[in-house]
Amino acid sequence: MRRFVLAAACVGLAVASAGDIEAQSSQQLRARGYIGVGGGLAVPVGDLSDAAKTGWMGQLVGGYTSRGGLLGARIDATYGQNSLKTTGNVKLVGATGNVVVTPGHRPANIHPYFLAGAGLYRVSSTGGTAVTKVALNGGGGVQFHMGHRSDLFVEARFLTIRTDGPTNLIPIIVGFRWGGI
Repeated sequence: MRRFVLAAACVGLAVASAGDIEAQSSQQLRARGYIGVGGGLAVPVGDLSDAAKTGWMGQLVGGYTSRGGLLGARIDATYGQNSLKTTGNVKLVGATGNVVVTPGHRPANIHPYFLAGAGLYRVSSTGGTAVTKVALNGGGGVQFHMGHRSDLFVEARFLTIRTDGPTNLIPIIVGFRWGGI
């Protein structure tokens, strides 16, 4: 009888512990919002590379990661500037909404992600007119887990702003993100 009670107690403890571990795992993998900030290079390509030098770009990020982290959505607000090869500069101010796909198992210390989306950008140049046009982008990056729900990210994408003779560039951004999975 004593062995039966001891065995029943061990089984009960194991079942209770498994339930706690499962509850902790589901809490860790529930959907969460996140914010971030980054900055880096704005490398002109195509016709823009004939007129402008490599510039800089700053970025604010806000997003939402689904349960398990595979799918998400994010909004990027950016401001950037490229010096013209003659005199003056080109300024870019815009925002894009993106779908984010993060393959792999969660939680992981390092994981890739892919994003694509559309938005609006205002493009202005010294001595020229400012126009606001539709922008499309797509690319990818890598996140490095730094601690409790914080990540370092490095990403690059192709950004095309549908101006006359499209404004094309490749932003290469390094930043920090807080929240999410």
